Amino acid sequence: MKKLILSLLLLLLSWPGLAEARYEAWGQYVARYEEENKYLKHELGTIVFLGDSLTEFFPFEDLRQRYNIINRGIRMDALDDAMERLKPSVLDIKPHKVFIMLGTNDVCAYWLPPEEVVARYKLLLTQIQASLPGTPVIVQSVLLTTDKNYNEYIRPINEGLFKVCREMNLVFMDHNTSLQDGAGLAKIYTTDGIHLNKRGYQVLTSNINRYLASPVVVQYEGKLIFSRLVGTGEDSSVLVGARSFAQATGCSLEWSSESNELVLRNKTGELLRWENDTNFFVSADGDNIEWSVEPVAFEEQIYLPLESLAEYLGYSLEVSEDKRHIEVVIKKETLPESGGASFFH
Repeated sequence: MKKLILSLLLLLLSWPGLAEARYEAWGQYVARYEEENKYLKHELGTIVFLGDSLTEFFPFEDLRQRYNIINRGIRMDALDDAMERLKPSVLDIKPHKVFIMLGTNDVCAYWLPPEEVVARYKLLLTQIQASLPGTPVIVQSVLLTTDKNYNEYIRPINEGLFKVCREMNLVFMDHNTSLQDGAGLAKIYTTDGIHLNKRGYQVLTSNINRYLASPVVVQYEGKLIFSRLVGTGEDSSVLVGARSFAQATGCSLEWSSESNELVLRNKTGELLRWENDTNFFVSADGDNIEWSVEPVAFEEQIYLPLESLAEYLGYSLEVSEDKRHIEVVIKKETLPESGGASFFH
């Protein structure tokens, strides 16, 4: 409780009239960015992370082993602050990808209405799209807290951001499904009810790693599904993570270490079953499913061939011309509406 109160007091330091609205070294950070950009703009494959303290204190060591990560997080920043420094923080680098996590201080320090936060976020995203056309932009969810009052603001903000991302053809990455305990941010992932501890950042790192490793962007109704590619050239096939697919489509994925069984189901019943000591999945009718390619296990995740999975479950696939984006589309006449997602480990 003492840690939460201390964290709230630190956030309130940015309230107009009580203290400076920005971190005291804000200008020094921006000046440093301008100097760094003199050489960063010539580097290839840069991935910029724009945000507040949740980004500034992100331990990027694991991601930097594979990717050229540029951290442009400044503690106490709200959306307007990030907008003012957008050019030196992001645009001047002309990055390969942009990840954004903002909005926490707009709620916790300023108590802005959700619709105002979403509107400010959209202005920021519009500016990025106009200045960096074609650059992938990944909007990360505003993280829930352990405080239900904050969460009442945060949940509609995320709903609004999800809709904005669909309208603007951007990726929305929802970390909350991996961090929450039902009521809000699980205590095992936080230091003070708002900020993340090492374990919490490991969850974010895993999600980001899976996205960056995905060869194509696969989505269902705007929800991201992690993917992998097997084979090369014309013989390549897209595989999707079973847990990620279940989460996006509203199915449940159940895994029992005792029985070594994985079961995918929706509210109408069981859809697929897999036993770890077999090389095939069994359908609800008891038939063995013939995959276009064999499912594979990677980093403790099971990946299934998307084409076969969609065909069996009654989905169609809309593939972009460059084959880098796939939208999974439900066929309502063949697949009943599914229930909420749940995962058991």
